[in-house]
Amino acid sequence: MKLATILSLLLAASASAQAKVLFLTHSAGFRHGVVNRHGNELSTAERALQAAARGQFEVVATDDCGAITASNLENFSAVVFYTTGELPISSENRDALLDFVNTGGGFVGVHSATDTFYRWPEYGELIGGYFDGHPWHQKVRIKVEDPSHPAMARLGRSFEIMDEIYQFKSFSRDRVHVLMSLDTGSVDAGRGKRGDGDYALAWSRSYGNGRVFYTALGHRPEVWADPRFRRHLVAGIRWAMNGERVLARPPKGATVLFDGTNTDMWTRVDGKPVRWKVVDGALEVTPRGGSIITKQSFEDFRMHIEFRTSNHPPEVKGQKRGNSGVYIQRRYEVQILDSHSDKVPLKNGCGAIYRRKAADVNVCRPAGVWQSYDITFRAPRWSDDGKKTANARITVIQNGVVIHDDYEIPGKTGAGQKEGPAPGPILLQDHGNPVRFRNVWMVPMSS
Repeated sequence: MKLATILSLLLAASASAQAKVLFLTHSAGFRHGVVNRHGNELSTAERALQAAARGQFEVVATDDCGAITASNLENFSAVVFYTTGELPISSENRDALLDFVNTGGGFVGVHSATDTFYRWPEYGELIGGYFDGHPWHQKVRIKVEDPSHPAMARLGRSFEIMDEIYQFKSFSRDRVHVLMSLDTGSVDAGRGKRGDGDYALAWSRSYGNGRVFYTALGHRPEVWADPRFRRHLVAGIRWAMNGERVLARPPKGATVLFDGTNTDMWTRVDGKPVRWKVVDGALEVTPRGGSIITKQSFEDFRMHIEFRTSNHPPEVKGQKRGNSGVYIQRRYEVQILDSHSDKVPLKNGCGAIYRRKAADVNVCRPAGVWQSYDITFRAPRWSDDGKKTANARITVIQNGVVIHDDYEIPGKTGAGQKEGPAPGPILLQDHGNPVRFRNVWMVPMSS
């Protein structure tokens, strides 16, 4: 792995460690051994998840259903249930959980989370199905139906595991995206209830602006010790976290460029006051308001910025898709564009180092959905006599995926200013339609 990528991922881990996941392990019905606590000690599942997630996100483990409140959920990017029965959560707080996911939070169910809230139909809709018995408790073969999903990485086309295997009712593939299922050739299929023989064991789905991930594995302590399951679960949680609610909090020492309230750190390119609008905690481009630049200049840094494109106003002739850009030192543009439908990444598409290099992969989300860039930038180097000795280098992580890995930029990009040895500001482009930005900060790096 390239040095810049390692640095970027370490920095990303430092920031994302502050992103929190609430892990609820309350049993109002059958109590699984893996969530049994002994005195003040955490359970097997709680310890395992905290260990597996270390360096990626913080796991706050609790068996107290009082943690599910609107105010407390604001502190988390995702909620994970390993639960059973009719949980003692008020109707108000159940609504708060649904609202949390609907507005962009992540929800993850593990194993018996489907053996929960039978009397609350909205929960069944949220998680995607209900437990309907476990016909098999043995070594089974599992088919990986979507090896491209992050939660299924490195599992191959199939794998074998010893665990308690569920079947489900109130479940339909029409409502979820199945990630893996039981290979019925590895068991006595006649013991199952489903006439269609469909025994899905993990799935994902959207819920409003949020994401839901469920895995039926996780009954046995040995499974929680299995690196495959740990990777599967942590990657599923990370996928669910990556909804609109995810806000990577600025680490200590960061320069906050936009905190959701004002434009004090910015000015127009011509030095006049910013005319962009602050709307719902986001900074929105005011068409014909002009591009804006930071009042500070920067050299080597890691930057985090979240953005959302929108359909271009039809009255603006010639522009069909949301368009803007993040200009580093006013010289190098990381393109912003509604490129979700592009079949292949383009040099002028979202995530591109504009006109120089297309993103390695298209991970763009649709217009109207929040996205993020984490950019690690090292400025070009110059000798004392004014000659360039090294090109600028950049790593870009979009929505959690590396799309440029320590790319060496051969000169300025797009309409950027001429290269030079001096640090420069960050520019956000007015390209004529109301792209929004939020949670913008950077951490300077030493040379």
